[in-house]
Amino acid sequence: MKKRNAMAIAILTLSTVGFVTTPSQAATVKNGVNCSKANATTKVGTKTYRCAKNPYVKPTRLTWTLANCLTAYRLWKEAKSEYSNWESLAKLAGAEGQKTLDDLQASINSLEATMKDRACKQGA
Repeated sequence: MKKRNAMAIAILTLSTVGFVTTPSQAATVKNGVNCSKANATTKVGTKTYRCAKNPYVKPTRLTWTLANCLTAYRLWKEAKSEYSNWESLAKLAGAEGQKTLDDLQASINSLEATMKDRACKQGA
């Protein structure tokens, strides 16, 4: 009787092992992989990902997105919206102000290119 119970427990244990998902079997977390819970975060190695809509990936849906991408995108939008204020000030400073304004625009463009090519790139 003890052998039968032990055998039944062994069979039950072995049959349920197939239903447990190990981390290696779970979906890989990287930019562009679908996720379902908005604003959920997870850390993979040194990278932190957030379940959100990546601003540079179409079609727009919830995907794992590098947290740095979302932060950089927010800062880029702020810088772009404040550009008009700097533009007004630069006119008062003449040629030097225009040079500074051009440098600022180049920095904003560089930030956007870096976001698209590195931080926000699908599969990164």
